[in-house]
Amino acid sequence: MVAATMLVLPFTTASAQPPVPIEPIPALTVPPEFDDFYKPSAGVVAAAEPGQILRSRAVSPALFGFLHLNIDAWQLLYRTTDSHGEPVATVTTVLVPRGPAPESGRKLLSYQIAEDSLPQYCAPSYVLQSGAIPANYVGSIEALIPLAAGVGQGWTVSIPDWEGPNLAFGAARLNAQATLDGIRAVENFSPAQLSGSSTPAALWGYSGGTVPTAFAAEIAAGYAPELNIVGVAAGGVAGGTLPIALRHNSGGVYSGLVTVAIEGLANEYPEMRKVLEDNLDTVGKMVLGTKKLFCQSVNTVILPFFDYLAHFRGDPLQYPEVQQVLADIALGQRVPSMPVYFYHARYDEILPNVGTDQVIDGYCRENAPSVTYVREMLAEHISGAVTSIPGAFYWLKDRLNGVPGTPGCTTTNPVSTLTEPQNLQAILELVSLDVRALLGEAIGADR
Repeated sequence: MVAATMLVLPFTTASAQPPVPIEPIPALTVPPEFDDFYKPSAGVVAAAEPGQILRSRAVSPALFGFLHLNIDAWQLLYRTTDSHGEPVATVTTVLVPRGPAPESGRKLLSYQIAEDSLPQYCAPSYVLQSGAIPANYVGSIEALIPLAAGVGQGWTVSIPDWEGPNLAFGAARLNAQATLDGIRAVENFSPAQLSGSSTPAALWGYSGGTVPTAFAAEIAAGYAPELNIVGVAAGGVAGGTLPIALRHNSGGVYSGLVTVAIEGLANEYPEMRKVLEDNLDTVGKMVLGTKKLFCQSVNTVILPFFDYLAHFRGDPLQYPEVQQVLADIALGQRVPSMPVYFYHARYDEILPNVGTDQVIDGYCRENAPSVTYVREMLAEHISGAVTSIPGAFYWLKDRLNGVPGTPGCTTTNPVSTLTEPQNLQAILELVSLDVRALLGEAIGADR
């Protein structure tokens, strides 16, 4: 297990707070950089409890800014906690099927989109609004997953801006706390049609989206023990051994991800910022500056094969300050208290699965209650994001339906998940739901 100081805040809940007015759909959709909704006063944030809703408003949901969705949607600005225990605010987008909810209330899926970006206009809350500039089109594509596998099942969906107000990509502690507080906020929002903290809730994320998702599985019992989290699914896991991933990608096709991760951490950890200021050469700083302008789809292709780590004085991953930050955000510090489903392509070209193997081994040595680990042989990072959807979807569906997770640890190594009988069934169901949603049908209302 990684030795690091664990920050566990006193248990609080926003359930006793009075509801805030729901503001109407904004007349004009503007990026968060120019939207006052995202900018509460420091005093208001400091006076709130974790998960407390500060503002709420209706929004018109759409993919790519113009494909309108026939579902109800709101944005919640809520208080969360950064990596240093300080209060900050971020936003989650709440998607709810049209039609009456079950008498017992809806189930909740918190889906963490792989934002992997530094500008605020790449945030899911902006991307999912009608009229948004479709700069983060990868985020719009990924939103099809929770749309079909969440709203399409009759569940309420929370899609948090888990990077927080300072766009701290990779800062797993903040990212996870923002995700858990997003669940708290949604469960205390009446239009979400939930049953408070007793609501069966599940978390799901892939690639960059596993930074908050997998870390939240480890800290949920200490940070938000009142939540009824029944399962967590994480694929293409990013936080197993981040130093391996950084070295693997620096100078490679996906070197742009290295710069975004380092700058995201510097946005959260002052000691990391000082390392950049004092030890990065002029060329490295110029390249880093370009990454602050674009979303992940553009950042990934800017200057491929650029060896970013070589532009530091010495090996930056050996600096004590950097090692302390990496230890603070590493997976494996605690054992998840709920069933978890990890999946990772055996030959992932972006995130070597050796780190995930190590995390799973640690969970199993420490007697985690329920761990399922799937390593697909004939897949890599991009294709694995698609081929593994059915397995994660059905696993989460069972957990939300009250089926207990398999006790102990189970590891499988399928040659291809495409040969599994449930795969075709899931693809037909989920693709059909997405097509119906894009055609303007109200999905999930009949579940």
